[in-house]
Amino acid sequence: MLNLDKHPIEVACPQCGFYNSVTLKQIRLRDAVICRGCKVTINFEDHMNETRELEEQLKSIGTIKIRL
Repeated sequence: MLNLDKHPIEVACPQCGFYNSVTLKQIRLRDAVICRGCKVTINFEDHMNETRELEEQLKSIGTIKIRL
């Protein structure tokens, strides 16, 4: 099963533009992250629960088999 919660993404700080690594789980849970550049607190807002919606859509795809 694909677990996107631990997938890191780079998010630019709205204050200084420094890129911070966060996980989709942090965004989904609306965690606050301290910018490593300017030390401002970045609060996430999962507008209309879009990360949960993405996870549900990926689950509906089913099993993907990869042959090497």
